[in-house]
Amino acid sequence: MRALVHRLRDRFTHRSSGISRLDLSFRESKDEREYREFVLNQAVAHIRIAYVFALVVTVTYTIFDPFLYTNETTLLRAYFVRYMFLAPPVAAIILLTYTKWYQRNEQLVGSIVVVMFGIGCFLLAYRTNMYATIDNYASVIMTSIYAFFFSGLLFRYSFPCSIAICTLYILAITSVDLPPVLATSLKASLSVVFILLALAAYQKEFVSRQLYVTETREREALARQAQSDSRHIQWLRILAKFLRHEVRQPVAQINSGIELVKILGEHDRRVSDVLDNAILSTQHLWNLIERACRATDIEAYVRQSRLAMVDLKALLSDVITAYQRGSSGLDFRFHCQTQIWLPADAVLIEEAVRNLLNNAASYAYEGTAVTLSLAIDGRDALITVRNSGPIAPEDTGALFSPFSSTRSTPSGEHHGLGLYLVHLVAQQHGGRAELCNLSDGSGVEASIRLPLPALDPTHQSNDNRGLVPT
Repeated sequence: MRALVHRLRDRFTHRSSGISRLDLSFRESKDEREYREFVLNQAVAHIRIAYVFALVVTVTYTIFDPFLYTNETTLLRAYFVRYMFLAPPVAAIILLTYTKWYQRNEQLVGSIVVVMFGIGCFLLAYRTNMYATIDNYASVIMTSIYAFFFSGLLFRYSFPCSIAICTLYILAITSVDLPPVLATSLKASLSVVFILLALAAYQKEFVSRQLYVTETREREALARQAQSDSRHIQWLRILAKFLRHEVRQPVAQINSGIELVKILGEHDRRVSDVLDNAILSTQHLWNLIERACRATDIEAYVRQSRLAMVDLKALLSDVITAYQRGSSGLDFRFHCQTQIWLPADAVLIEEAVRNLLNNAASYAYEGTAVTLSLAIDGRDALITVRNSGPIAPEDTGALFSPFSSTRSTPSGEHHGLGLYLVHLVAQQHGGRAELCNLSDGSGVEASIRLPLPALDPTHQSNDNRGLVPT
């Protein structure tokens, strides 16, 4: 029999997710256990609220009992069922949800409470009268809704519990002298409601399990990718340090040998030219290694950022003031109409802005202005740096890549990492860096776009929380 059940489960298993369509469970017991723990952790607060509401409704319904149960015996039975049979288990399970024992046995406990409510509805309707029977019809439907949705039961537990509840109520109907049409209507409508609830609960849990599988796989993929990236960066750092340490000495020895040969052959112009080229080549090799090391150090430096609420206007004002005091031949200006606070690493933001200013100043025409601006653009804080000078190449995005530079000076003077650092800092803060030519072709505009905190500007003030017009 067990082998037959396993074969049926295999046949009706959703292959892409490993979910059995027959009883809505994962093939792997480990996956099933983790899913149940995940669902319980997410839903336990809602389960408590649902049971509290059930307890309140159970006690409140006592008000209507004297009008429904005209016979003193049935009235006393109704009081007994409500206060001794229904209320205590609900109160107990509310307290149990705070224990670890409940986390291990939540399906068993939930099933017992739901079935007890079904028995209670049966006792309240059994051999009473038409009014009490009809009144408990709503109680049975509510109990079925709890079984399928609010008690935290999985479908394979809620389904038989709901069948038991509905069967008990149908037995209670047959014990009361009801008009045949009314009795048939109650039975038929209860069956329809049960089927609809079961279909809705089945679909809800099946979709929930599929989403859980998808999210779990995505988390695992991201974790593997993060681990792989971490290993890759660590490997790059080790490689950079290795090259810097191991190549320095051979390069120094080569340079020493070249200088010695140059001294010995200083009267031969051909030898001198060859040696000069060799010196430039070794210097270029060392510069390449140094650039690789610096690029790796920059990535590690940015990833170690520490966020705090930063006043961008004050930060940029201090930066531009330092440039204004030390400027020679250029006019540095700052435009800002809005005070902006956002979570950021002040050191990284300042370093990125300084790189943009240095880059703009190095290309700006003599006697022109370099303008730093801060403004709100939609949901972003926008930092821009403009200069008047030669325009940038069409593929401006490539300038944010490591080792990218349009300067014609020797490679040793510029490592091509300034804009790369700007890109990393913007990305680390959830934003992006951009560079474009001005519409009139008079210069270039570079910008850093940083997302603002999701707060209502009408309730923000200068308390490290948002935007303040000035």
